[in-house]
Amino acid sequence: MSAVSMSCASVVCTRCRRAGHLAKNCQSLPFLLLQSVAEERVQRQAQRSENEKRFEARQAENEKKCAELECRRAAWEARQATRPRNEADKWESDSARTESTAPSAGFVDEVDSAEVERRASMDKEVRKLAKVLREICKLEKCEHLETL
Repeated sequence: MSAVSMSCASVVCTRCRRAGHLAKNCQSLPFLLLQSVAEERVQRQAQRSENEKRFEARQAENEKKCAELECRRAAWEARQATRPRNEADKWESDSARTESTAPSAGFVDEVDSAEVERRASMDKEVRKLAKVLREICKLEKCEHLETL
């Protein structure tokens, strides 16, 4: 191989392992070590222990916040249990056959089915569903349906 073909190939630095330059032209790493390997190891271990301390401090803080949140949630639930219910919540737990809800002997309300149907037909959703039901009935009466 000639020298020209070697220079066209990708040149990789042996110090920083980046392409485009040689070790003698490397600008990212100095030629001489700034610290010995043992000093770098000690520095990495110190950094790791510092990171672990920060992690443990964050864990302790998170546990403290969780405990505080649980305490507040328990207090809220206790307040909700002792709080008097409003009228909307009472209908679920009250009996349907109490003296206040039982019809009087002299007063019996006649239910007019036409009136009930008229009021129900005023609702848009009821009208929409009634139309769908009519269409389903028409399709059920047809003998020749296309298969999908």
